[in-house]
Amino acid sequence: MENTPPGTMADPDRRNRILTLAAVALAAALLAFQLLVPPIVGLADEGDCERVMGYAGFRYPTESFDEKYYGHIVAKLSIVAPGWYVSGYLTSETLLAFAARGVSLGLFPGRMFDIRILGAIQALLLLAALGLLVRSCRDLSLAAQVVAAALVVLVYTDVGYAAALNSFYAQTASLLFLLLTFAWASIGIRNGGLRGLALVGYFAAAALFVCSKPQEFVHAPLLAILGVLLAAKAPARRTRVALALASALCVLAIWYYRQIPPAGIRHVGLFHTVFHDLLQYSPDPRRDMEELGIDADLARYVGMHAYMADAPIRDPDFQARFLDRFGYAKIAAFYARHPARFVDRIRRAAPAAFRLRPKYLGNFEKSTGVPPRTRATRFALWSDLRAKGEANALGWLIAFFGGNLLAAAMAWQKAAPRGRLFLLTLLAALLTAGLEFGVCAFGDALDDLGRHLFVFHALCDLVLIADAAWLTQTLASRFARTVLTRASQEFSRPSARRRSRNAESRPLARAGSSASASSFASRTIVTSGNAAHSGIGVVTTGLPPAKYS
Repeated sequence: MENTPPGTMADPDRRNRILTLAAVALAAALLAFQLLVPPIVGLADEGDCERVMGYAGFRYPTESFDEKYYGHIVAKLSIVAPGWYVSGYLTSETLLAFAARGVSLGLFPGRMFDIRILGAIQALLLLAALGLLVRSCRDLSLAAQVVAAALVVLVYTDVGYAAALNSFYAQTASLLFLLLTFAWASIGIRNGGLRGLALVGYFAAAALFVCSKPQEFVHAPLLAILGVLLAAKAPARRTRVALALASALCVLAIWYYRQIPPAGIRHVGLFHTVFHDLLQYSPDPRRDMEELGIDADLARYVGMHAYMADAPIRDPDFQARFLDRFGYAKIAAFYARHPARFVDRIRRAAPAAFRLRPKYLGNFEKSTGVPPRTRATRFALWSDLRAKGEANALGWLIAFFGGNLLAAAMAWQKAAPRGRLFLLTLLAALLTAGLEFGVCAFGDALDDLGRHLFVFHALCDLVLIADAAWLTQTLASRFARTVLTRASQEFSRPSARRRSRNAESRPLARAGSSASASSFASRTIVTSGNAAHSGIGVVTTGLPPAKYS
């Protein structure tokens, strides 16, 4: 590497910068085509978006239920006074909505708000995350970098992810800030630890992530521990800063969750978990109600949805008899006593782990003339491929998590210090994904599980991309070692001409030839030398190349 002139095309850093710019430019073009060029795609409102719109000061120009929800997206909105609707639902998505409001009022005063402004802002954050991920791959072989960059663009510009950018769903903020959190972690590991901008960026993104949706607050301790471990090799002062930021992250998450009104979020999830799923799929609902301590006359609500007209979710008597007395701890204890029921619920939830796109939400404006709930078919290669896993969903999930955890365990003993940081980050990614799946599968009804698993989808896709990059890196390393071995053997084998040379010239010729071969092959190997320590592979892939494991 010392012989590579900086700034030339042979310079790995320059080569990675060019690849990063190319990947970001391609992703930007694909996102712009979907989000900005008519007919634009978005994600129709299921009834959640007004929680953000109310705070930021946006209203639908119609009160028709069919025009506002499910069937089509509404791209033009009225700009009104912020706070016209205060739901109590706090989310970092509201910050992005206020940013879009400011841009709209500054550039287009007096006009209706165009959802594409919000889409553009959110697309820029996604592009920043993708750029950081590709940039952190610069120590990998060129082949591995290209594979990682290509898959990052293919996956995260899929309409399953892109459509949500033209919406006010809180899950969009979850996606963006989760990817930024792990992108900064990737940069930190490549640099040997979180420091400076990467340290601040990591904890800032993590804070915005845990405050994006109530279900995400549970990830704060894990992300806090990971941040401290990634900064542990730094000087003592920097480690103290990391500890302070980690503590602040946990305090913020607890404060955030306590602000969420129980009636609007927690009570709905609890009602759905018990009456819409646990008891509805029970072989003996009344026996389960007795075991759980639920009054027998409440059996009339089994199978009901919280948003039905005659649902008791806001009935003071029902709240006193069930919601105030019952909690998720009792549900956990119930499933601990009935492992077969636990497995059954996981089995029923598993197909949603491969369903990136909700089947019941439209992607187009009504003005396009398409029927309600029409979904886009372009740029859906990845989401369509994912959906094929639904047939044997539980088996694929076991193989995915089990395979990566086994690979991490096998690599730990011989891993170098930076390799162990990579393995810790891998473990954090898998635990975050597993915890997300558990919270969603047991915290609400399974009907809408696919959309709630947005973070789970993004993490699993990141792991899969990293696995592909690792496999490419391993093959490239083995090929380079084979080239070096064969070249060394070829130049060390004396030919008839060499044997005819005098004794003095033979050693010199042999040494010079061996040096040439070694120089050629080493240039091939050098770029893969730190494969276990850099790039997207550091963040989430399984087993590092043998040389560095």
